[in-house]
Amino acid sequence: MKYISDQTKAHFLSKSFRFEGSIYLFIFVTGLLLRLYEIASRAMHHDESLHAYYSWELSQGSGLIHNPMLHGPLQMELTALIFFLLGDNDTTARLLYAFAGSVLILLPVLIRNSLGKYGAITTATLLAISPTMVYFSRFARNDILMAVFAFGIVIAMWKYLVSGNKKNLYIISALLALCFSTKESAYLIVAILGLYLTLTTIYDSFQKKSFSASPPHLSYPNFILFYSTRIFKILKDSFQTQPYSRPFTVLILLISLTLPQWSAFSGILQETILMSWSDIVLVSGQSSGNIGLPSHGGKLLAFVIVVILIITSAYLGFRWQWKTWWRCALIFYVFWIAAYTTFFTNISGGVQSGIWQSLGYWIVQQGEGRGGQPDTYYLFLIPIYEYLPAIFSALAIFFYLKSRDRFNLFLVYWAITTLLVYTVASEKMPWLLVNIALPLIVLSGKFLGELVQKIQLRALLAFRQLIIFLVPSLMVGTIIIITKYSAELHQGIRIFAALSIITLIIASLTVTIRLHHSKRNYRSLTFLYAGLATLLLFLTIRTTIYTNYINADIPVEMLVYTQTSPDLLLINKVMEKQYPISESQEDPLIVIDQTNGFTWPWSWYLRNRGNVQYPKLNPETYEPHNQPDMMIVHSSNNLAVENALPMDYLPGMRVAHRWWFPEHTYRDLNGINVVSRIIDTNHWNIFIEYWLFRKGVEKSIGSEDAYLYTKKDFHPVNFIGPSIRD
Repeated sequence: MKYISDQTKAHFLSKSFRFEGSIYLFIFVTGLLLRLYEIASRAMHHDESLHAYYSWELSQGSGLIHNPMLHGPLQMELTALIFFLLGDNDTTARLLYAFAGSVLILLPVLIRNSLGKYGAITTATLLAISPTMVYFSRFARNDILMAVFAFGIVIAMWKYLVSGNKKNLYIISALLALCFSTKESAYLIVAILGLYLTLTTIYDSFQKKSFSASPPHLSYPNFILFYSTRIFKILKDSFQTQPYSRPFTVLILLISLTLPQWSAFSGILQETILMSWSDIVLVSGQSSGNIGLPSHGGKLLAFVIVVILIITSAYLGFRWQWKTWWRCALIFYVFWIAAYTTFFTNISGGVQSGIWQSLGYWIVQQGEGRGGQPDTYYLFLIPIYEYLPAIFSALAIFFYLKSRDRFNLFLVYWAITTLLVYTVASEKMPWLLVNIALPLIVLSGKFLGELVQKIQLRALLAFRQLIIFLVPSLMVGTIIIITKYSAELHQGIRIFAALSIITLIIASLTVTIRLHHSKRNYRSLTFLYAGLATLLLFLTIRTTIYTNYINADIPVEMLVYTQTSPDLLLINKVMEKQYPISESQEDPLIVIDQTNGFTWPWSWYLRNRGNVQYPKLNPETYEPHNQPDMMIVHSSNNLAVENALPMDYLPGMRVAHRWWFPEHTYRDLNGINVVSRIIDTNHWNIFIEYWLFRKGVEKSIGSEDAYLYTKKDFHPVNFIGPSIRD
């Protein structure tokens, strides 16, 4: 079978496709500009500076040793290449991610046949303007890279399920290697897709084979045993029957290629009764210098586990299709080994850390539950940033669950399971929203594409259809007006107004459901959805602008979380002007107090300066051996430094070094106070003010502060932080 048929080629060259191509070009350019515009205007986040600094060291020839704290090494290696070609600065440090986020916009084209013509366009549009996708395409973290690789795997998987073309298996192999070389969320991707392929294999087997009816009156244990036996038999028969079904083929590929990567997962057993009695340690804890690595007798056991899983992996490949499998394995391991060994410069250490410590480290970290966010964390983030795909994904689920279309059902599965998996995971961070938003965008994009296809623009000119189209905007406007003008009134009036709004919403939903069940009024329902989508589209663009250009490093945004203060970027700019790097002039002495990680982002900003010291100061005493030209001191150590410095220094200027979103605004919510707030328009108004304008939290921003000490000839710095919090 030809990979691209002559008929398809002719279609590509057709006039309609050229017009369609121009639409994609416009969407891509728009998305690229959103990602590149003033990309260096935001202060380097702590994590960004780590990634950028180690990339810079690699570009300078200092090498790179994989550190699982920084996730996979691929992002540093690619950024180092960019530094080598284009130079090192804040812009080039983020260029890889902007490029990846832009590539993501074009991926729906590759699955156009399944998404539909309009579905692919709407999906690309949503990816281009998504507040989450744009923000983390301008952020030097690997989550947007994972979105590209994950979507690529989904596309290649579905293309194989449809066509059976083996080229897609090779693409999956390469993308899997890139995933595992980038971030440990690769394990979740494999688990989610593997479960889908398993369920599909079981379902197809049930459809093909006639099983006798289950015995009546089974108890629950016997019921579970009965069907577990059936499922085991199905999977066993699937493995022993050639040729394998396409879903089972992809499942075998995922399992066989990634099985050795799961070796460190055995570390979860070391605290159980099976191993707790021994001195075997498979994943060392926080107190160890090698977190996630085996120690004591665990080293031998870890080696045995890895060898067994490699042999099992090869056996599965041999039983499947050896000629295809060894090619897939070669592709996977060439990419994977090249990444973890920094292009074969650290073979033993790189392979060891990649195959064991990368997962072992994060198994330990899961116990820490970094961020300590509530289980409902993403349910707060999604309505603030990804409300458009969330609402239309909910509608799509309602419609698609009645559908027998496998792709539609897969998108529903992908969206729901991804949200559940990241909700259950102990670590919840705003950048992980990228993984949740991606399937929501694809699902809602397909649904909206079908909606666009059904709309006749001429019909919109009819008065009745135009009114229906405007209903969502009129409703939202009415709700905003009611909440704004009733918020300051007596509590009884506020409660009455809130109940009126709730009644209006319920009535609207009831009418919508009735329209859905009426074929005659289905066109009206289409225009209602179109009006809602148009309203949310404009609001999404507005949210993207606020998040990425107005509040990019100001934690009134939940997406910002913890961020380096923009005042540090101002200090760095003034310092560069005051003390330009020159071979003819002696470098000024700069002292950075490294208490609580204040080394970052200064190690990145000061990477090209030779006279920088990073002592760990204390609140008791400070004895300056030399008089620094500039000092950054943690606020807890300020008094000791202030008393020790001579008179020719300016008074210390307090500045937020890093600041964070006031989490108490959502952590305190529970079922009882949520109900009390829903029935009071004052709380509605507070939420709307935040949702639209990000007002109400700026005075509660938390921070960890530093003091800036400089000589009296230092140029003044106009700090931003105080004006935001005042």
